[in-house]
Amino acid sequence: MKPNLLKLSALALLVTLAAGCADDGDDGLAGPQGAPGQVGADGSDGSDGSDGSNGADGQDGADGNNGQNGNLAVYTVTITNLTYGQPFSPASVVAHEPGYYPFVAGESASVALEMLAEGGSPTALIDEASTAIQFLDAQQGGGTPPRMMGSETTLVVPMLDADNLRLSVLTMLVDTNDAFTGLNAMDISNMTVGQKVAFTTISWDSGTEANIETAATMPGPAAQSAGGGGASAGFSDVRDDRLDVVHVHRGAVTQENADDPSREGLVTSILTEGDRWLNPTARVVVVRTR
Repeated sequence: MKPNLLKLSALALLVTLAAGCADDGDDGLAGPQGAPGQVGADGSDGSDGSDGSNGADGQDGADGNNGQNGNLAVYTVTITNLTYGQPFSPASVVAHEPGYYPFVAGESASVALEMLAEGGSPTALIDEASTAIQFLDAQQGGGTPPRMMGSETTLVVPMLDADNLRLSVLTMLVDTNDAFTGLNAMDISNMTVGQKVAFTTISWDSGTEANIETAATMPGPAAQSAGGGGASAGFSDVRDDRLDVVHVHRGAVTQENADDPSREGLVTSILTEGDRWLNPTARVVVVRTR
């Protein structure tokens, strides 16, 4: 053979052998699965979320006198009886926001006011006030004899309410059928510590009991001296006053001149001239002490 022909034959033989080797190692099937890789490191923490909105304010406490912190305003209330002979019953003394009134002139009295005006008890009126949304604090004041100053009553309210504050003070003239006096939602806003304000009050008729001035229908000492009075002569759920609305009281009629047709007098009355009174009936002094 020629040299070139030998080279070509050798080259063809090498290609054939290479192709055969490749066919022997590839049978068309995948190899076995490799072992799992290592677990990667934990990712970094995410950023903090935004703050939630503020919660709603809580309700005010029911009785400011139980408070112990410095965010409270304190007031004292004193009643002076300006009448000659009419004792005052224990008083209803209430601090509140605008919108509450213990009575409205020209409208029917509540049963709670009727209980105070006829029987001299402030309990129901204080309970009634405490259910109002404007209520802040209430106390029962002591009774006040004629021509005397009564004891102090202390009220405590949140400081935030001192700039829009009202005061209601009611007490019965006990030698009457249904007379009372006091303050009806008086504005005492923005008083400074140490400041004193004074008010004079007139007498009102609750319009719930006829003013017949008998011993059987009045609870005070005048009726007791006449053989009547006491608890049985206080509140009655029967209303026999023809008006049945709160109005300015005309004053005691008394028994004086009852036998003289030309002059005023009430045959049924056990009251004397000493039980009459003129307006103003009382003086109420308020002092802010804190």
